[in-house]
Amino acid sequence: MPFERVLICGAGVSGSILAFWLARHDFQVVVVERSKAEQKAGQGIEIEEPALKVVKLMGIMDKLNEKRTGEMGFDLVDQQSRSYGIFEVGGISPTGALELMRGDLTEVLCKAADAFANVTYQFETTIQSLRQTQGKVIVELENRNSKTTKTEEFDFVIGADGVKSRTRQLVMGSPEQLDCFKPVGAFTAYFSIPKEKQDWPNSRLCHFTDRRVVWLRPVGKESETTSVYLIYVHDDVPALGRANAAGDRQKQKEAFAEVYSGLGWETPRVVEQMMKSDNFYSDELVQVKLQKWSQHRVALVGDAAWAPSPFTGEGNQLAIIGAWVLAQEMSRNRSPVAFEMYEKRLRSYVENAQKIPLGGRAPYLFVPQTTCGIWLLRAILCLLSWTVRFISWTKISKMFPDRQQEDHHPTFDLEVDEAEEAKVAR
Repeated sequence: MPFERVLICGAGVSGSILAFWLARHDFQVVVVERSKAEQKAGQGIEIEEPALKVVKLMGIMDKLNEKRTGEMGFDLVDQQSRSYGIFEVGGISPTGALELMRGDLTEVLCKAADAFANVTYQFETTIQSLRQTQGKVIVELENRNSKTTKTEEFDFVIGADGVKSRTRQLVMGSPEQLDCFKPVGAFTAYFSIPKEKQDWPNSRLCHFTDRRVVWLRPVGKESETTSVYLIYVHDDVPALGRANAAGDRQKQKEAFAEVYSGLGWETPRVVEQMMKSDNFYSDELVQVKLQKWSQHRVALVGDAAWAPSPFTGEGNQLAIIGAWVLAQEMSRNRSPVAFEMYEKRLRSYVENAQKIPLGGRAPYLFVPQTTCGIWLLRAILCLLSWTVRFISWTKISKMFPDRQQEDHHPTFDLEVDEAEEAKVAR
């Protein structure tokens, strides 16, 4: 009996992890990605348990450790660069023990999956159409470089192609038809700028009135660049909305430049370099919520199925765990039943992870509107930073046993067998 063929649309975190594990289970895997190569841009991310166990099982920890940013902690500053609280790695700090740039992570994952003889990557390739029969999925693929198309037959198709998933639209309908985009009331931009001395070793975040944030994060000690995050918490910004809808990068830059014009601290430097950036990405932040993650022989994984938004801190965790569970169920049930079991195991975990902290108010409370609100937040975080210097976060968390794990980074049973557990232990 020939091995089942699987098409994965998207070479990001969930797509490449899924390709790796499906290859281990003897599927024939084709991964298509619209970009020229694995993406180097993107934000800094961390990997924690239980997702960390999945990458340990892949045997790539040495490679990932080589790519760590080396960020030592998080520094909350004012417009004169005065520190109001430094939070070291771990605990309540935004800086995790295994902190990487998304582009570096996807590069390692892509190479790990591509090492299998039964995995093929096709870059600059997009899915144009698909048609499901009783036992197959007929797919038309287009190479964006040569403008050539070809039709191929697969047993399964997986959409791992992000929030604006083309696969989801072809199979289930547009976001408007599905009513699956749930805005969280914020716009964000990510890009790189030339590194300066003060950009190392801590990330630095500065608040401005009208719910604006500039966050600079180191990429690595030897890197020549620094990663920038602009966060603007507002429900409706017409100029940004129009630019995002059109996908016009220059208009997006101009809209952000207008929002951040006249501000102090490092903002003039950031805006000037943003206009020159070649890896700029911007969008309105939304969550994706679907009634169902699959249709017959086509399934979704990662942000295409359940984007939680950066405010939950769970996007990368869900991408890794979701890919693991999907591969596991496809190896157990080589039929559409696998997709039913995948959703049954994961749905409640995802819905819990999608909860934005503080009843959904976290973006507004941590990105204040007024000068008074900013000073109050700085005072609270300053007190907290001094507290954790003298009392370990472990001791603090033990004071609130009911708040451990349940609300953030929820636990999940990966159903790892004993032989695989032994590999992690070694």
